[in-house]
Amino acid sequence: MEAEEEILVNRYAAGILHTDDILEFVNTKLDAGAWSDVFLEILDYDPKSWVGISELFEKYLKEREVNLPSLEEAVRYLVEHHVKLIASGSVEPCGQFRKMLQEIDGYDYYSKTKDYVGDDLGIHVMYGWYYEDYCSVEEINRGIFNESQVWVSKYSKKH
Repeated sequence: MEAEEEILVNRYAAGILHTDDILEFVNTKLDAGAWSDVFLEILDYDPKSWVGISELFEKYLKEREVNLPSLEEAVRYLVEHHVKLIASGSVEPCGQFRKMLQEIDGYDYYSKTKDYVGDDLGIHVMYGWYYEDYCSVEEINRGIFNESQVWVSKYSKKH
């Protein structure tokens, strides 16, 4: 499975995908020359409701033999995706961390906290930097960036 498609599947499993996201995905795949009869079913489905479109999207995933991850698996994948982007230095750390928190909002990491919010995902130190009140934006970005590199060395799946 392509990286973009894997991100999409995990966002779907995390409950943050919208009907328009699926339609955009289908159009992008068709523009790239990919084909599935399910793509036509999705595009022809009217009204463009979540219930119908999501069922067809799952039909497409079954056709591709893609298993949907659990919410926890999807959240862990999304955390890794975002933290690796931060660690690469190619994105603004605070903004990317914010985006990650928005994407994992449906996951109850608060109740799984042992000592600090997000410690079950290993993001507790970055979380602390994100909500730091007494530092400059540059210091916060540097703190999140440094901790993302620590996270990658400790928690990242080795591919």
